[in-house]
Amino acid sequence: MARSYHIAIVGATGAVGVETLEVLERRSFSAASIKLLASDRSAGKKLPFRGQLIEVEALVETSFVDRDLAFFGAGAEKREIAINK
Repeated sequence: MARSYHIAIVGATGAVGVETLEVLERRSFSAASIKLLASDRSAGKKLPFRGQLIEVEALVETSFVDRDLAFFGAGAEKREIAINK
C-alpha cells in the first residue's frame, strides 16, 4: 500500500513553489494534504491543486507540525549578512 504524505511547500506563490505544486499534481504524488506557505505579504492568496483552491498561510515556527515532507523554493531577495571577524 502506498503511503500518503502531508506536505508543506515554502515559497508557494513564487515561480519555484508554483512549479513544485504543478509537478506534484502532474505526477499524481501521493499527498494526504498540502500546506502552502509564504511570507505574510502572500498569505491569503489561493492556489489550485487537484480541483481545489488552497489558501496560502504565513510561514511561522509551527508550520511544519504534522508535515512529513517540505519543499523549499523561497525567494530571490538578496540580504547581506554581517560576519564578525
